[in-house]
Amino acid sequence: MKKIKSIRVANNQTELDKIVDFVETTGGEWSFNARLSGEINLMLEELFINTVSYGYPDQSEGSVEIKLSVSDGELAIEFSDDGEEFDPLSIAAADTGLDIMHRKIGGLGMHLIRQISDSVEYKRNGNFNTLIIRKKIN
Repeated sequence: MKKIKSIRVANNQTELDKIVDFVETTGGEWSFNARLSGEINLMLEELFINTVSYGYPDQSEGSVEIKLSVSDGELAIEFSDDGEEFDPLSIAAADTGLDIMHRKIGGLGMHLIRQISDSVEYKRNGNFNTLIIRKKIN
């Protein structure tokens, strides 16, 4: 049986608490363990803060929609925003072998998401960027 829940928030960093509450509530209802809820929150926080910080350079109003679904032992997280077109998968993999003082700035968030998840895909639907993250949970 497929379970689906979603939330839409404004593109403002003050909305982050609503996302955390959404994940915690959904995780409780769907019996996620603390580690899984923490990983989801970590990925969504990274995506949300970067989207709000860089996806709306003219400070225009916009929104972010997050959809969580579980089916057949797989969690899918869909993160959609109406900001400027940007494929986060185009970011080069972070070189974590370099000393922190010699690394390029950026890319660690997507590195983290790639490490936590089983797959990540991007698509542009009309005026929306959508990142789909999949993770086996059973």
